Amino acid sequence: SKLEKSGHSEGGCWKSLSLFLIAAAVLSLCLNAYQFKLIDGYLRDIQELNDNHNNKHSEWEADRHSVEECRAEMQKMESHMNNRETEKNNLEQEVTRLTKLHEEPGQDELEKGQEEQLKREQEELQRQQEAQRQEADQQRHQEELNQEAEQLRQLLEGQQRQQEEQQH
Repeated sequence: SKLEKSGHSEGGCWKSLSLFLIAAAVLSLCLNAYQFKLIDGYLRDIQELNDNHNNKHSEWEADRHSVEECRAEMQKMESHMNNRETEKNNLEQEVTRLTKLHEEPGQDELEKGQEEQLKREQEELQRQQEAQRQEADQQRHQEELNQEAEQLRQLLEGQQRQQEEQQH
């Protein structure tokens, strides 16, 4: 009888141990599944952040190139306008010189060719002044575009800093 109790006790012990091990295995599997689900969610979040970063970086690069192109265009326009201003000053001096020649005593009768030349130069001066006005309008428009591009660049940099802060 002592032997039966001892065998029965040993059988009950093994039964309890096996139930405990089964419960531990089920708990371990549940924890593994939960961790897998968490890691999968984190990986998706990381991929989404990576995609957002790449998109923002592409936009920023495009804006940066746009700003550089605008600056180069502005420099060309400034150079062109400076050349036009020089031409305008030269033509004004020529018109003044020819007008003085016309107004000097004894010079009342300018040759027809000189008068026509004076008219042509005045017309050319008017055309150049109109072109300068148009160029000034274009330059103002270009400056507005540059300001907008700079604002976009600053906005993108701010967004990138926010993303970097969120990633850390």
